[in-house]
Amino acid sequence: MGSKGEWTLRTALLGLVWIAGCSTSNHLRKFEEGDISKEVSADMAKRFQVKDSAAPAPTPAPAAGAMKEKRGKSGKAKKVKEEQNGSGAKSAGTAPFRRLNPMPFEVGEKLAYDLRFVGVTAASFNMEVRPVKFIDDHQVYEIGAHAKTVKLFEFVYRVDDEIRSFWDHDGLYSHRFSMDLDETKQTRKLIELYDYTKNQSFFWNRIDHVEKGFREEKQYHDIQPWSQDPLSMLYYLRVAPLPVTPEGEFRAPVVLDGKPWTTVVRYLRTESIYAAGQSREARVYRIENYAGSELKNKDNTLWISTDEHRYILRVETKLRVGSFAVALDRIL
Repeated sequence: MGSKGEWTLRTALLGLVWIAGCSTSNHLRKFEEGDISKEVSADMAKRFQVKDSAAPAPTPAPAAGAMKEKRGKSGKAKKVKEEQNGSGAKSAGTAPFRRLNPMPFEVGEKLAYDLRFVGVTAASFNMEVRPVKFIDDHQVYEIGAHAKTVKLFEFVYRVDDEIRSFWDHDGLYSHRFSMDLDETKQTRKLIELYDYTKNQSFFWNRIDHVEKGFREEKQYHDIQPWSQDPLSMLYYLRVAPLPVTPEGEFRAPVVLDGKPWTTVVRYLRTESIYAAGQSREARVYRIENYAGSELKNKDNTLWISTDEHRYILRVETKLRVGSFAVALDRIL
């Protein structure tokens, strides 16, 4: 799959890779979490250990304009230099305070989505905000997502994927991201750690593919401060100061496969849409994704409810043939 196709599906599905054809994954290896301490320094392994409880650091006072994303004078996203060893990377500085009062969601929220390909439901995609954890004494939301094909569609392609994000409770930026994919043609285990003292990501990716065999990647990349991962981005959009007129735009740094991207959100219109059993008013946005200053795609449309919950009601991506959509089916 090409980079454009893979990114658009990641934006909508956060890791579901769409590959047509039938095969079996009975002989593909299953990946375990593994000892991350063998892959990174002892200090980094300790810092990114997920704990059920800790002595949380004091909540910082809100910084003026903390929710505003910075841009260059030209208004264009700046190209971010990538270096395998991360040398020369600058510290991100003081973490922002981005929480709203009240927040549009909290621990316990569960949302069920349908994954639709050319109008046909192919899979379910469920997201939930789990009990808080701690990483390096930072209180973090654990956000989980599970994608699974419906029984009938398993004859075409089977998907059973788990995705996890550990998202800062106060700063609303990602600390750690992982995917466990179990699909017809591949199994995959991905872990990303985001070190904002160096503005650097650690990307560890293992894939066993029916046709391509086993592949493993271990890389460091420079990233932008206080970035989102593909899953946390769906929640960040619910609290971010998105534009409400066609003249405005919102920019946010995202990490994809360990590398820095920039997502740009542009307002299109406000309209009613049927979602989760009723008609809801929604603001409609176009999503553009940049690698450095290069526009990779702009064929993504997002509907967010105008109520206090700011639910993501629908994400739609145009494909070469037809369209691909994730639509809110139930609020659990």
